[in-house]
Amino acid sequence: MIDRAARALPAGANSRRRSRREGGFTLLELIAVIFIIGILVTFATLSIGNRTLDDRLESESKKLEQLLRLAEDEADLKGFALGLSLSTEGYRFLVTDNSQNWVDYAQTGVLRSRPFLQPFYAELRIEGRLIPPEGTKDGKVDTSKNKDKKKLQPQVLLLPGSQLTPFELNLRAPNYASYFHIEGDALGRFTRERRNDNDRQRR
Repeated sequence: MIDRAARALPAGANSRRRSRREGGFTLLELIAVIFIIGILVTFATLSIGNRTLDDRLESESKKLEQLLRLAEDEADLKGFALGLSLSTEGYRFLVTDNSQNWVDYAQTGVLRSRPFLQPFYAELRIEGRLIPPEGTKDGKVDTSKNKDKKKLQPQVLLLPGSQLTPFELNLRAPNYASYFHIEGDALGRFTRERRNDNDRQRR
């Protein structure tokens, strides 16, 4: 009976039904597919972006640790103290001149002053106390006219005999839970490890 009813339909009706089936996706189906693809692309982009940030953060922390070890060896070999000075923009190694003022140890070479790769910054603690970066005042960047006249002062000393000021340094990126923790003890030993704010909050 169904076959007879189908045969009884006008030829135009059958062709319209075939054309709708053969016409592909409807507009709603296309919108849904595009929406799903957009979500997948967004997650993939965020994943790649975080991976790139994490790789750069690890590389920057490794470089800083290696430079600290090199500065310690330099102080031991040359027989004088070197200082580490951290600012909001980067870090530098210092030495005292003939007037006993702290100056840059090198203008060129491995131990020259270096900027932090953007968007990274460092948090320095000595005896558990947060040490403000060089060039800051009351927790803010010092924009006063006298800021350039202030004498350089190291926050960490690296002394002959593989001794140094015990410190903890966290290299971070804004709004990023993962960071690298670099620690130096009084015997001149350095450690570096990855840490995560989310892990510490769960403890």
